[in-house]
Amino acid sequence: MTSQKEAHLKTIHSIQAELLRLLDGMDYCLDWKPEADAWSAREVVYHLLDTPPGGVHRVLKGMFSGTLKEYDLWADRSNMTPERHACDAERVRQDIGGFFQGLEEAMSLATDPDFEGKSVLVHLRSRGRDEPRTAQMLLEGLFARHWREHLGQIKALREALGV
Repeated sequence: MTSQKEAHLKTIHSIQAELLRLLDGMDYCLDWKPEADAWSAREVVYHLLDTPPGGVHRVLKGMFSGTLKEYDLWADRSNMTPERHACDAERVRQDIGGFFQGLEEAMSLATDPDFEGKSVLVHLRSRGRDEPRTAQMLLEGLFARHWREHLGQIKALREALGV
């Protein structure tokens, strides 16, 4: 029988591989947008890496180690900075690698009971409410579901570009 931890790690590896596959060949067009108000692939990547601020891996690490009891979350921020805009494609891949390394490190702290047993209070700033969230909820929602939705955006950008 597969443990929860093993199942989450499988999902993490799958999402990482899919993101890297989708970005392959897009080095020259990371900032292309089909419309002025749309997000570029770069904006999608940094939205994912830094939502919540510092990344979901930071939250999970704090939850599993017992050092984090609450955090703030804002919806629909691209998290772009001038420094991130200036990054070349290799640096973007390094940032992605650093995120997933941090996520692996966070997962190394977890036991199967931690996924349902450890929680944090999330201050949903964009919605004006607070909610407790378990590690399981964060991994299924804030990570897996959220990331897969945005991977669809990158896929659509690839298709629009004919990549």
